[in-house]
Amino acid sequence: MAEKHKNFIIMAFLLGVACLFSLNLLFNDVKEIDTVDIKNFPRVIGAWTSEEIPLSKDDLDILETDNAFIRKYTNSNGEAVYLYIVYSQTNRKVSHPPEICYTGSGVSILENVHDQIHMEYKNLTINANRLLLTKDKYYQITYYWFKVGDAFTANYWKQQMLVAINSLLGKDTGSALIRISADINNNDKETAVKEVKEFTALMAPQLFKYLP
Repeated sequence: MAEKHKNFIIMAFLLGVACLFSLNLLFNDVKEIDTVDIKNFPRVIGAWTSEEIPLSKDDLDILETDNAFIRKYTNSNGEAVYLYIVYSQTNRKVSHPPEICYTGSGVSILENVHDQIHMEYKNLTINANRLLLTKDKYYQITYYWFKVGDAFTANYWKQQMLVAINSLLGKDTGSALIRISADINNNDKETAVKEVKEFTALMAPQLFKYLP
């Protein structure tokens, strides 16, 4: 992986999720510790095998949690996607959607739409946000959504509401940001979209097992 390409992948991840966990514990010296380690998430999913893209201590300090990872999953056809997950079991509030963080960062958003990912598992449909990103002549398709309990949502305000309701009901208040990206090669955006959706259909059942 070219150094600029690797830096783009990590920068896109950090910019996209750093804004998602607010400083609501800024005046609280005690932090709750996650008991769920999402790094146990399967490294092999179907025919897709993964390699870790390391996050430095500085990267994790930006995210304010070490319960995060970036992995590149590749299948036997040479198709590749990047899976990004950040998770918190504590009731952390989201400050604002990740798109805001791209402004002035050097990563441009060329497209920002809603899209659906359909799968056979539980006859599930994931409503996601789809971004077309570019930096230094690299282009990526990125899908992201939130998970709170067993619910998925692309909407920031709904995610906040679900966390608040779970807190009031004494339920788990864990929430996650899931992002899946694919590089666009030869201006073929549709192939990148197809790769993300096919991988998501295989990967989604694991979200219920490893992200409570």
